[in-house]
Amino acid sequence: MNQFIMISMKRNAGHLIYIFLCLGILLFENSCKQKQTENKTRDVTGFGFFNRIPGLWSGPVSTSTTAGSFDIWHIDFRPISAGQVSQFSLLDTSTVNNISFFIVKYKEQLKIAMRTEGCRNDTCCVTYEVMDSVAESEGYYRFSDFVKGRKRAATTFRFTDDKLVVTTYTNKFNTSDTLVWHSTWNAKSGGKNNTLEAISHFNYPQPVMTRDFSNSFNNMAESIFFNFENDPYNSLSQPYVGSVNINISVAANLQVNNSDQIFLVFTTEPLFQGLAYKPENLIYISRYVLLGANTKSYRLKNVHPGRYYLYSLVDKNHDGTYLTGDYMSSDITNTFTLGDSQNINVNTIIDFIIP
Repeated sequence: MNQFIMISMKRNAGHLIYIFLCLGILLFENSCKQKQTENKTRDVTGFGFFNRIPGLWSGPVSTSTTAGSFDIWHIDFRPISAGQVSQFSLLDTSTVNNISFFIVKYKEQLKIAMRTEGCRNDTCCVTYEVMDSVAESEGYYRFSDFVKGRKRAATTFRFTDDKLVVTTYTNKFNTSDTLVWHSTWNAKSGGKNNTLEAISHFNYPQPVMTRDFSNSFNNMAESIFFNFENDPYNSLSQPYVGSVNINISVAANLQVNNSDQIFLVFTTEPLFQGLAYKPENLIYISRYVLLGANTKSYRLKNVHPGRYYLYSLVDKNHDGTYLTGDYMSSDITNTFTLGDSQNINVNTIIDFIIP
């Protein structure tokens, strides 16, 4: 019996040694992989930006342009790949603003690029800028034109706690010898819960190259495109995002005039608890669009996968608010979930006069 116990103990000891050896090998491999990732992130200047920018942001915009300033702009930055984060927003059907950050190869180095697509009344331009100045500890990041640098344009991002200030400067399409102020956005965070699923899905952020821009701006005086024909990373080719087709109807007993507008709002958290309105949850607005009064259907493109609450309204007195006398959908629990690269249909009925 004693001999049997000794043999069993030796076998168990052998198994334990084997297990510890395997664990040691796994830990060593994981340590090597972690060090390789850390080395790669050090090769990408300003990589910490990818940890700061995701989330919901909202705040006022002031600008020197003819578009004018406006009280609030809501955007929803989420990862759409392991090394890219993007937002896609609309003010109305003719005013589009899409912004993406991703890693590119440029002049034999990995750089963080910013792609800004702006459209107004079917006139569009796509601007590419590269991160050229960083102060990670201060939350400061600057981008400038790939070709002309700060002689053409610059955009600065300053993160402080839950606040973000984005300031842009341009040479006014080469009409100024120096950069002049273009716009400032003072934003406050609405949290990052909207990003958690995508962060987990992609194990974001990873220092992986999204595009090779080595030859993207050859023979160009500046890194700006006024059509999509030669755009090196068209927004239609962006991965992961899907589309939502919203079917809109207004109850027959509600009168809508041609001058009225339909307002669609998509949030990541509900704006109502029971029948009680929660204005503090406006920080969870992900996307919105103003439509003509006779719109029956509208397709929203480049929508992040996830769950949304849909609210639809009509501003009858055109004061930019939604109060007594305005119309809204009585379905205040209208929700939908969009999957990876999915295209879905959603219905909304505007049938209630706000008392």
